[in-house]
Amino acid sequence: MLVGAGVGLPLNHLQASGAVSADAVSTVASIAKGAGDIFLRLLQMLVVPLIVSSLITGVAKMGNLRKLGRLGGRTFVFYMFTSALAIATGLLFVNLISPGSHAELSLLEAQASARELPSETAEPASLGTVLWNQLIGMIPKNPLKAAAEGDMLPIIFFSLLLGVFISLGEHGEETEEDERDAITTLRKLFEGLFAVMMRMTLAVIALAPIGVLGFMLHASASHGTEAFRALGLYALTVALGLFVHAAISLPLILKFVGGGSPSNHFRAMRPALLTAFSTASSNGTLPLTMRSVEESGVREEVSAFVLPLGATINMDGTALYEVVAVLFIAQVHAQTTGFDLTLSHQIVIALTALLASIGAAGIPHAGVVMMVVVLSAVGLPTSAVGLILAVDRVLDMARTTVNVWSDSIAASVVNELTRDEPAPVEVAG
Repeated sequence: MLVGAGVGLPLNHLQASGAVSADAVSTVASIAKGAGDIFLRLLQMLVVPLIVSSLITGVAKMGNLRKLGRLGGRTFVFYMFTSALAIATGLLFVNLISPGSHAELSLLEAQASARELPSETAEPASLGTVLWNQLIGMIPKNPLKAAAEGDMLPIIFFSLLLGVFISLGEHGEETEEDERDAITTLRKLFEGLFAVMMRMTLAVIALAPIGVLGFMLHASASHGTEAFRALGLYALTVALGLFVHAAISLPLILKFVGGGSPSNHFRAMRPALLTAFSTASSNGTLPLTMRSVEESGVREEVSAFVLPLGATINMDGTALYEVVAVLFIAQVHAQTTGFDLTLSHQIVIALTALLASIGAAGIPHAGVVMMVVVLSAVGLPTSAVGLILAVDRVLDMARTTVNVWSDSIAASVVNELTRDEPAPVEVAG
């Protein structure tokens, strides 16, 4: 990562000064991105079979479905609590620093004019519509099609159901012996697939340094630091909020609720966190996250359930970012339009961002779409999202890292909270 930034930033500076042609820098950045893309595609190749095999295996091995209910309940409560905590942290910093009060709207608009918004933002849907579509979309019409398209929530939903019915078939009193043997064979098939997928994950992980270097070189050479001149205070506010949530709030939860060592956990998670930062992809990092978490001592059945779910619905970094971004835009517009940012507005923004961070999974340009939803909730122009896109790539990398860090801590905490529960029922054969 350091080598990539160390090469990319000077190249960007030389291009800006005219010492090196833009085509040459673009060529180097494209080659670096190509190396990173190969690594990311290899990781993405593993995601669907890894999620399917891990969830089915984890749920089926529990035996007692009440245990699954307790595991799911504690996981959901943790995710909602940490997301709300992240939003509160974002609200605190954006009100203390007030970055929008020091930004010039004309300068931001000039920077935004060269950037095109994704077409999905032209007609923003209401938050209720987005969440309802997300709920309906959880149930796949065709599980194989969902797997082919990498649509994560339907894959998770189907895998959980299949694991549940494998468990019911194995442990059900009404299951005949021949049927039980067949179902046990099916469970062992998924266990074998999961073991092989973890071996493949280790092989791909060996390429992580090349992928990380490629992405960092491309990002630093292409974007440099120019964008931060107009949006520096805003980016600093987001970065401070993310840092406090990741370095203080979550480690305290891990230490006092999960009984774990934050430093040891961080050391185990370093490969996954560096990969998350460079790729800006929670789903792409999932194979590495699962491996790192299990090396830190989390039981396989816990990581197999908590992490795929978290990579889809637990977005602490995204929720914090959206609150800060919307309030920044509101503060900027308050200077010229007289927009009155009241306490009720901030409460609406906080609640909408919390729900939107859950509904963001599986939607193209999810961050931008969710931002538009939150802006619409308080009556701000949806086109204003273009004002912050100049630094979005770097902040996306940071908030993705926080998302993955939160997922890993959730797995560690839930693992500790469920450690003393009855062991799964095993079936002979």
